[in-house]
Amino acid sequence: DISSLLGKIEPDLKQIDDKAQKAAVSTLMNIVEFSVAEVDDLQGQVQTLNDEINRLKGEQGKPDIKPNKKTDGDVSSEKERRQAEESDETGLQQEGFKLGKSTLEQLKEQDLPVELLEQLETMKGSKYSSETEFIQEIESIVGIELTEQYRTLLIKYARYKKRNRQAKIPQIAIDRYVDCPVDKSQLPADAVFNEHTYKVVQDVIIKTDNVEFKREVYYSPSLNQCYSGAIPAGYDKGDFGPHINADILSFKYVNGMSIPKIVEFYQNIGTLISGSYISSRLTKPKTLDVFHREKEAMHQAAIEVSPYLQIDDTGTRVNGQNHYTQIVCNDLYTAFFTTEHKNRLTILDILSNFGCRQFLLNEKTFSLLEQLKISKADRGLLSEYKRDTPYEESEILKILQTLYGDTESPRKRTRILEGCAISCYRQETGLSIVKILVCDDAPQFKLLTDELALCWIHNGRHYKRLNPVVQIHQEKLADFLQQFWAYYGKLSHYKANPDSGQAERLRIEFDALFSTETGYADLDERIKKSKNKKEELLVVLKHPEVPLHNNASENGARVEKRRQDVSLQTKTQEGTRAKDTMMSIVETCKKLGISSYKFIYDRVSGINKYPTLAQMIRAKAAGQPIVI
Repeated sequence: DISSLLGKIEPDLKQIDDKAQKAAVSTLMNIVEFSVAEVDDLQGQVQTLNDEINRLKGEQGKPDIKPNKKTDGDVSSEKERRQAEESDETGLQQEGFKLGKSTLEQLKEQDLPVELLEQLETMKGSKYSSETEFIQEIESIVGIELTEQYRTLLIKYARYKKRNRQAKIPQIAIDRYVDCPVDKSQLPADAVFNEHTYKVVQDVIIKTDNVEFKREVYYSPSLNQCYSGAIPAGYDKGDFGPHINADILSFKYVNGMSIPKIVEFYQNIGTLISGSYISSRLTKPKTLDVFHREKEAMHQAAIEVSPYLQIDDTGTRVNGQNHYTQIVCNDLYTAFFTTEHKNRLTILDILSNFGCRQFLLNEKTFSLLEQLKISKADRGLLSEYKRDTPYEESEILKILQTLYGDTESPRKRTRILEGCAISCYRQETGLSIVKILVCDDAPQFKLLTDELALCWIHNGRHYKRLNPVVQIHQEKLADFLQQFWAYYGKLSHYKANPDSGQAERLRIEFDALFSTETGYADLDERIKKSKNKKEELLVVLKHPEVPLHNNASENGARVEKRRQDVSLQTKTQEGTRAKDTMMSIVETCKKLGISSYKFIYDRVSGINKYPTLAQMIRAKAAGQPIVI
């Protein structure tokens, strides 16, 4: 084990005082890190080649047995993020102090005076928000100043993490009331009524509600026409009522059930229904058009009222072909869009709510084309078509065909189209455009909007992927990560309480932190890369409303992945669109604080008591209550 061997000589290396020798040792240690990483990579390649040789010889390669989970293989930064956000401005965790039953039992096992323990009993159940308040209260009760040893013990066992809990009973809607009288024949002669006590029990009844409608029919001989009694709304379309039709959508997109499992559920309660009917309800535009319109309107409303959008993507399959599900969201809504590509043109389509593509060739366009690595010669050819009004897609494609024919690579054509489309989008005056995009560092998200806010969690993962074998490098990495998340905590507190003076101090501190040189080459390189992203990482100092991380989009990606656990892929464009729409509806209802099932039932039944999701988004953005 190289790491263990190096650890044995680490004490000797630390005793070196000569600067030249220290520099030489540091260089050698970095060579060790590089060599170990290279050896690991080469071993993987050798194993792959051996497996291929065995396969060609008609044998089997190495069995694909997943290794045991490594403790150092987790690159998630969620724990560090939560700790940083929950800490106060000094970096201490937001904790409280209390002397509960279990705490007192633990203290009794310690070497504490009996008199002190007896007096601590009087504080049982009391809570204190700070360490100072807690100790002062104890000292006032016992009448003496506690020693450092006693203080440490008390703080250790009385500390607990604060949790915000809400009472459950007031949130439960009571459906019926039942009196529970006492059997008076069992009462003694001197018993008198004292009080009522109340107990709330939650329950759900699942049963069929099959209805036979008896319709009056009148016939007019003079008009040769029949008049029938009207069937209530929601029951007048097909052989199944609004509850079943709403339940089907809810089972699939809220509860994650497959079609066979939905059929099984209904068969178990005595409802005769086919899988083909359920499939039709889940995919056909005739039943889902109302929800498709809801999704389109809510996406447009969010673009118009939100100062920023968050975006991420995840892989998916459509009829055996690789596609990408784009997750666009903020604190008001979440929308899903499955696309064949994930280039800038696709992202622009989403940000413009799939309006007609337009392309502009003006001075700003050529600046963008230069950033997209379009050569000076190509920019010269395109300059002949410069104008201040946009081109339609067919026109710009005709220009490219005239200039290049079929000789140029698709990549160059795509870059030119992207530059022209971005230029047109950023100068759009007739539509609301997204000003700030919160995302990871993927290239397809760059240059689209005025400002780009990068995710601190993604940035932190790069550091956690470093896996040094040299002990001093491990210590350097741990120390830097501690400073990294402490700085993140300060940004989080600034976001909650913005202050211009604090913003300037945080900028200066950013420069100092990301100018650190540790001597560990991989870490120093990563620190420099973070520093180069300063403006994108510090957007929050100009716009405190913008989140520091992109977890909201990643949570949406998890929704898509959990759907794939149930249904690996969609088979048709109808099914893909239905999946995107209904997941968007369900996730947006969560963010708006309304029941997705009740909203789905409201639309399926035709009651339409609920306002549109777009209206609710606008109301929430304006700080107004959502009235239903």
